[in-house]
Amino acid sequence: MASKEEVARQIDVIKTRMPYTWALIEDRAKHIGNDAYAYVRRGLRGERGCFYAIEAGHVVGTPAGLPQDTLQELANFMVIMGCAHVCIWPASAWRSRDAGSAPAAAGGDDGAN
Repeated sequence: MASKEEVARQIDVIKTRMPYTWALIEDRAKHIGNDAYAYVRRGLRGERGCFYAIEAGHVVGTPAGLPQDTLQELANFMVIMGCAHVCIWPASAWRSRDAGSAPAAAGGDDGAN
């Protein structure tokens, strides 16, 4: 589990060096409110299936606990397609708060989005 200082450092990296990732976080917050930031903090603390992002050589968050072959397929796709950034959120991060999504509580989705 990462310390508060480490989480703050990673948030600073996102805000200053990962502009597309930060824009996606802000976009999710428009749709699901502060739960978006809670998912990010949980992923940065080390909780699987909450948030994981790669951009400009920076990697933040915690992988979703997907099978190794799935992660390898994702890595291959990123290289072949030249992905500039990737953000992985739990499925509930894609449901509007108006649609009655569950808050960012522990457990739940597989994070493969």
